[in-house]
Amino acid sequence: MQDNAAAAVDIADQPPLLTFRRISKSFGGIRALREVDFDLEHGEVHALLGENGAGKSTLMKVLFGLIQPDDGEIHLSYAGRVSIPDPRYALSLGIGLVSQEPSVVPQLDVAQNIFLGSQRAMSRTRRKEAREEAERILEPLAPGLSVSSRVESLGMAERQVVEIARALARGGQIIAFDEPTSSLTPNERDGLFDLIRKLKRSGKGIVYISHRMAEIQEISDRVTILRDGRLVARGATREFTPDQLNDLIAGRALAAETRHGRVRRDITESEVVLRTENLSGDVIREIDLEIRKCEILGLAGLVGSGRTELVRTIFGADRRTDGRIYIRGEEADINSPDDAMRRGIALIPEDRHGHSLVPMMTVEQNFGLGNHERLSDWGVLRWRRRRNATFPSSSASATRPATGATSWSANLSRTRTRPNSSTTISCQSRLIVRSGLTSIPCTWTPCRRCPATAAGR
Repeated sequence: MQDNAAAAVDIADQPPLLTFRRISKSFGGIRALREVDFDLEHGEVHALLGENGAGKSTLMKVLFGLIQPDDGEIHLSYAGRVSIPDPRYALSLGIGLVSQEPSVVPQLDVAQNIFLGSQRAMSRTRRKEAREEAERILEPLAPGLSVSSRVESLGMAERQVVEIARALARGGQIIAFDEPTSSLTPNERDGLFDLIRKLKRSGKGIVYISHRMAEIQEISDRVTILRDGRLVARGATREFTPDQLNDLIAGRALAAETRHGRVRRDITESEVVLRTENLSGDVIREIDLEIRKCEILGLAGLVGSGRTELVRTIFGADRRTDGRIYIRGEEADINSPDDAMRRGIALIPEDRHGHSLVPMMTVEQNFGLGNHERLSDWGVLRWRRRRNATFPSSSASATRPATGATSWSANLSRTRTRPNSSTTISCQSRLIVRSGLTSIPCTWTPCRRCPATAAGR
């Protein structure tokens, strides 16, 4: 049920806590934001919705000073019109951001990361008090997480919990959450929602980004929907059904398509392209599975259940202690990522920035990583060949940073330059394994030329 509890502070006559007016931002020839208006009230949870690439994360990066808008104004009720040049200034204005990609310092412990940047220069750090406070903040999120653990030993979900705790520890007036529950268990999610409700009752403004309609209906008061960088709808959450929100996000009757548009076809007779027998590693034990041509196989399980370790073992990134892997019926001796790629297997890792991409490089530069042999002559990289291979129909977004939704596309499309690798779900594809994914985004569809195509997107 949507949380409609009255705010503990009197906010009836106050102006909006945050106001964006006609915010625009372009990356090269790509317009990420087009004159977007947005406002946030005191004691409100305002959901920001849209497909990947709609501009949600870009708008939040403008709020936190990570990027500068090309045009538009930002107003705060307690500071008037402001310009936010960097994250440090944003923090000084009481603005916190829990980003989609956790930004933590691996060499520091949990408590140090939570309070990183919150102390003045030359001040004395009281480690015992800091750890006690960190434990109090983490209790509803991850009570089993030790505040003395080094962050480099934590998984992605635990790192995200640390970042959430860091934002909550700063006591800011505005906190933006960008997909905060993507790696949380149901109990951790409920703990986060309890904290958000407490912040709301104290008069704080919360911007909440998520693709999960159940969460939006439960936690948010209002919604704003972006599509292709434009504002398309906004209003009270109770005025929209989940199907209506999905239709506005997609720009078409997505709910009707899902119910009536496609009939799932039988693929049981399709060729088995991957099969494992008793596959075991340091974490996984005796895993048997098979994937058929034109099939999308989802891996489900709680954090720590071994989903990521399974695909990393298939890819040769983690040690295989026992079992066999078969590619198209032939046993494959895969002991390294090079072995896997030679057999036509591509991996899009859970931690894209840490294990696959170089964030400060452009999409085009990331696309060419590991493919210089094919994109060069006698060791000299051919820039035009790389540009044409990256964007065959248009080079307009080649200079865009590999962040947000673009990073997933850069990961996926990069393997196209390898002759034996598959990157699309088609009859010519061999296999693509992605950790942490239960479905292919709606813009990627199976190949219709295959008589046994799986119907689901």
